[in-house]
Amino acid sequence: MRRATPHSFPTSQPCALKCGACAQLLLRAFLCAPLLSSGCSEDRTTAGAATETVTTAPALDRTAFDDAVRAIETYIGANRTREAEIVARKLVTSVADDPSIAPTAHEYAARAYFARAELADDLAPDARTALLREAATEAKRAVEPVAHAAGAATQPSIDARRFAAMLADRIGDRDDAQRLYDAALAAAPEDTATILPAALSALARDPKDPRIDDLAARHERIAPDAAWSSALRAEIALARGDHTAALVAAERALALDRDLLEMRLVLAKALRANGRARDAARLLSALAPDERAKAAIAQQFALALAESGEPALAAAAWDAAIRAQPSDAYVRAEAALAFLRAGDEARAASELEALGALFGGAAQRARIDPALRELRAAPPSN
Repeated sequence: MRRATPHSFPTSQPCALKCGACAQLLLRAFLCAPLLSSGCSEDRTTAGAATETVTTAPALDRTAFDDAVRAIETYIGANRTREAEIVARKLVTSVADDPSIAPTAHEYAARAYFARAELADDLAPDARTALLREAATEAKRAVEPVAHAAGAATQPSIDARRFAAMLADRIGDRDDAQRLYDAALAAAPEDTATILPAALSALARDPKDPRIDDLAARHERIAPDAAWSSALRAEIALARGDHTAALVAAERALALDRDLLEMRLVLAKALRANGRARDAARLLSALAPDERAKAAIAQQFALALAESGEPALAAAAWDAAIRAQPSDAYVRAEAALAFLRAGDEARAASELEALGALFGGAAQRARIDPALRELRAAPPSN
């Protein structure tokens, strides 16, 4: 089986190397990698509300603080995100006036809230959104200069800085994300794990931003033979409409790492941009069924099939993605469009109904409404 980097594909608006997708990918990696317990799959707890009232707790000594941090790590690693959230809320109220440990408390609270928002399946959409915003706020508090005054034990790590920037991106605060990325890169200018999402964030804001080229050149200088260096160049070229250059860069990226799924995604996208949808479909059809069911791959596969004149096969590709990721609002929305294009109005209506109950469903419905109106207004095909 081919690998994805670092862990799994994103679950929100998947698209090869787009800012949101890359940020989500790396956010999951940052959340999972250092945990004491293995695993970072869906939380199946059945607790009720996402938040609870936490009374001000007494100040903690260092031993109790370390125990609380380990508990948060352990709970997240065991997919018990409700317990992680509760401990985190108590922790931040207990150390609010202690600059030596408050930044670390904010960082772990951000991890706990993000884990709860991303992994739990028992949250209402508004509760999930609120938790993501809380996570972004806590992550920013962990790295803000005021939190690292003379009494602070350490300066923020590059991981913490990157996490704060990507969470700001995750909630759509592009200006704050850019400021946080700039601060992270000022502290670690050659950290490629930060350069990549920083470049993608800037690309999402404005493809003509000259800082994108500076970041891409820096990534290439530091890691000239890394597949991601070429993939980033391909994505920049696609965003700027230089499809020929995009294809050359994407082919080089795949040649550098044929096992990395994202490289196949960016090549499929470049092939489609060059009018070679059938080649893109063949490239992705060679993947194993469970790999094709990942949302980011399903999207490119379905688009390639649709552009090849195979709407029924495109709908089937999205159907596989739904079975793999039933709670993904983006997948449901795109599947509804695909079924409508394939002439299956009943199934399209069913997916639209399911979409309304999902986190992010309202936003995805608003996104696809113009396409829905256009499809419904089109005369039936012969």
